[in-house]
Amino acid sequence: MLILAIGSFIQSIQNWIVSFGVSEPLALIMTAGICVSVSTVTSVGLMCLLWRYRKALLRDRDLKLDKFTAPKFPTLKILNALRIPTPKFKFDLSGFKGVGTAMAVVGVAFILAFTFVIAGTDDTPIWPEAGAAYPLPIVQGVSLDPDPENPADANQTLKINLASGVRLSSLTLNNLDMGKTNLTDCIEITRAQGNSSGWLYVDNWTATGVSAPSADFANAEIANLSLGAYVDGHTVEATLDATISDLNIESTRGSGVFLAENSVVDRVLIVLLGDAVIGNLTMTDLDCSVGGWNIDYVKAGSFTLDNTSKFGDGDGIDTADFVVNATVKARVMTDNLVDTPITVK
Repeated sequence: MLILAIGSFIQSIQNWIVSFGVSEPLALIMTAGICVSVSTVTSVGLMCLLWRYRKALLRDRDLKLDKFTAPKFPTLKILNALRIPTPKFKFDLSGFKGVGTAMAVVGVAFILAFTFVIAGTDDTPIWPEAGAAYPLPIVQGVSLDPDPENPADANQTLKINLASGVRLSSLTLNNLDMGKTNLTDCIEITRAQGNSSGWLYVDNWTATGVSAPSADFANAEIANLSLGAYVDGHTVEATLDATISDLNIESTRGSGVFLAENSVVDRVLIVLLGDAVIGNLTMTDLDCSVGGWNIDYVKAGSFTLDNTSKFGDGDGIDTADFVVNATVKARVMTDNLVDTPITVK
């Protein structure tokens, strides 16, 4: 726990430096410099304090280390024959010279320690760290390229790649703050390039207390569709189709449970590499300040959007900000959407 606390403290220093507009690599170097300096001064200060009170600690005995001479090594006859002098070293450790020498030695030691720690650190992203793509159920991610809209910034997207045939018992996204300047979609479910037939199969999909400036649903089949949000204008053109079958996904064999919560990300991308199966897809308190929902290629037993959710960009109820296209097919649909002026920022 102490190691985790120290690591968290060092990370907070780096984040504080980054908040002033400093790049992450430079912030890392500055953080290392601060840590080495503070550690060196603290260690040497403690050594000076112990040295000052050494008689009390040693029960009135004294210890003198004013000078340090390297130990003598046996003289080799061949060196004498060649008249090569044996090296001798002597250091004056009195007064400020001793303090300076101690600080130099301790400082070098800390620098070497930091170098080995940084070199041995595995920076592989672990679910659900932002800025990476995760091939769930594998939790080790792959770092994404710099932000596409702002290449100078690190990518903060949470990308979920669902391979063909993958099964997840549940995927929960809870209390995520999203959005950034010039963002088009803050939550997107789509197919990967080259995948022309994959679907996301979901038994139970719920969205509670979510918000975004807009939402667009298309290319979906939902047995029971229930919509109850407050919206700044809407269009629902879903096609009622009695042939849409319910889904029953109960088996957890070969599946996993995944949770991402209490985080700040640019957006959430769910990318289908083929057919994927999720038992329960839960979205709670997902707040998008910029960008909308863009949902495609989902087949669900049920989708419930509750009345604590809000969508709208403030352009008035005569302009639809919440759209359910005709390519969305439902066997049973309940439309309780309420038009009201809303601006989500």
